[in-house]
Amino acid sequence: MSTPAKIKEFIQELSGFASTAESVLTAIEADMEGQKHQFSVFSEKMFAIRGTAQQLNLEEIAKIAGLGEEIAIKGTTAQSRSQIRKCVGSLWDALTTVKYLLEHTGEETNEERGILINRLESTLRAFGGARPTVTADEIEQLLKQRG
Repeated sequence: MSTPAKIKEFIQELSGFASTAESVLTAIEADMEGQKHQFSVFSEKMFAIRGTAQQLNLEEIAKIAGLGEEIAIKGTTAQSRSQIRKCVGSLWDALTTVKYLLEHTGEETNEERGILINRLESTLRAFGGARPTVTADEIEQLLKQRG
């Protein structure tokens, strides 16, 4: 299957993810403290989007989805309504931008993408930063040490 066909299929798949993610964000907005556990559902959707985007070499989309995933995880433990509101706003931005970028893959969107990535990174820093990650090289090194 050609890359444009794979991207088209991904866009169709994303509409299902987006629908679920939008429902989750709407539910959280309606009852911030009572529904913040639903950020984990959003995080799973962003994880799936990030993985598919990486497979299709859509690195910018993968980066935005990864930031959305991390912010959603932070949202599950947010301590105040203002923190939850900040997470929800950032996640709406991430979701709508991912959808836009997929639907306009051939167009120049560097400025919008850059602004959003900076905003998402700033939000994530305000919540203490992303979880620690392990690179493929580090995993390989650990496996060699065990074997």
